[in-house]
Amino acid sequence: MQKLKLLICATITFIFVTISSYMAFPMPSARADVILHAFDWSYQDIADNAEGISAAGYKAVLVTPPLKSQKSSCEWFQRYQPQDFRVVDNCDGNKESFINAIEALDREGVQTYADVVVNHMANERDGATTFPGSDTLQEYDDYNNYWKNQILYGDTDGNGILDNGFLPDDGKSDGLFDSNDFHDAKCISDYNNRDAVIFDRLCKGENDRGLPDLKDSEPGKNWVNDQRKQYIQALYNLGVRGFRIDAAKHMPLGAIEYFVPDQVAKNSQMFAEIITSGGTTDLEYQLFLKPYLSQLPEEFGAYDFPLLKAIKNAFAFGKPLSDVANPYATGNALENTRAVTVVVTHDIPYNDIFRNNIFDPKDEDLAYAYIMGRDGGTPLVFDDGSAGQSDGGRWVGVWKKDMMKRMIDFHNHMQGKPMEVLAADECALLWRRDEDGIVGINKCVDERSLTVDTSFKLKWNYPYTDILTGNLLPEIQGPSYTFKLPARSASMWLD
Repeated sequence: MQKLKLLICATITFIFVTISSYMAFPMPSARADVILHAFDWSYQDIADNAEGISAAGYKAVLVTPPLKSQKSSCEWFQRYQPQDFRVVDNCDGNKESFINAIEALDREGVQTYADVVVNHMANERDGATTFPGSDTLQEYDDYNNYWKNQILYGDTDGNGILDNGFLPDDGKSDGLFDSNDFHDAKCISDYNNRDAVIFDRLCKGENDRGLPDLKDSEPGKNWVNDQRKQYIQALYNLGVRGFRIDAAKHMPLGAIEYFVPDQVAKNSQMFAEIITSGGTTDLEYQLFLKPYLSQLPEEFGAYDFPLLKAIKNAFAFGKPLSDVANPYATGNALENTRAVTVVVTHDIPYNDIFRNNIFDPKDEDLAYAYIMGRDGGTPLVFDDGSAGQSDGGRWVGVWKKDMMKRMIDFHNHMQGKPMEVLAADECALLWRRDEDGIVGINKCVDERSLTVDTSFKLKWNYPYTDILTGNLLPEIQGPSYTFKLPARSASMWLD
């Protein structure tokens, strides 16, 4: 009889815990490794730091756009103005050093992600629309011993001559694009007009001709999209397993789906840069991000700009941190499996119109604890390797700071473990990751005490350790527990 009672009790307990867990964790858990955005790092620097990158817990590195761009001036934005997709040669290296970086990372179990810039070409040569231009083609031929080793695709017979698939070649390199491959030279004047954003040019001022915008929407004319597809396939063949699609809102969705081969989409992490100023109620979201998410296959993810905006607002004076307790439910976060979560991207410090998204330095640390501690999205860490480093080099070496490595360690330990918010108010958030981890964030200048129900939620009489400080949490000994969160701090407790 005693055994029967114990069995009944255990069964009831199991059912209760199962139902409670189901109610607490309605969202599917996401497995998401941390990406290092090695912004404007040279490929050689990436190779040299591959062991340290792996040891810090990163599983992928987003690298400088692997294409040909101007080398006479090494300002960061030149890397985002392509001269030729078929060749890798820029201020951060060439195809040979790029392959070296891929192989060095692969030896350490880290994947290479490429920044794919294919919406436009470079603003150069008085607004030219022939690429890469006659002088560059002549250079390819005159210095063939160098350039043949930098070809990514377009040399069909492997003789070191760019023939674009037209054989037999005539012994001279062929161009990639001419004036027929571009939309009319008109700058975007209304960013809330979807057609203008897709068909017109990105310009920086009234007297700027803008970036020549590739024509990718005429039925039956696939030259541009075929070049994009060959480019991405060639990167995949080298070992690239992630692709950031730059300026995705400026291209038709049909073009994006066309130029990403199915094999690549299914075996890589694809994510688009579609900047919005808010979540589901935001006009930009409705115009650009919503169609992208609803019309493209589930393999296509995106930067979670809605969540970034929500976090920035929640850390603002007078706004409650509880606003980001469950951002997906309020339309302020993307689905777990499609989100790349960020605290800062390269555009934020380097483009004046986005600088209002820069966090206070301490808030930035807390925001990183938030995206590393929650279940949802793939966190991306921005590290600045640009020669023109912004804000006094504030983001230089972020990737290897002790606090960042500890946050990544927590994130990696918690992969696949569901999340439940235990408490949230104007200053603080507290959540658990199953019963194996706890995160507490206090944005305010005073200590916060949060009393929560710990029944069937956390381990009792067990020493949780704050991975950020090494301090032990006083043991939980009953169904109620008061967490004390120091001012302006984050805690990440592991069992």
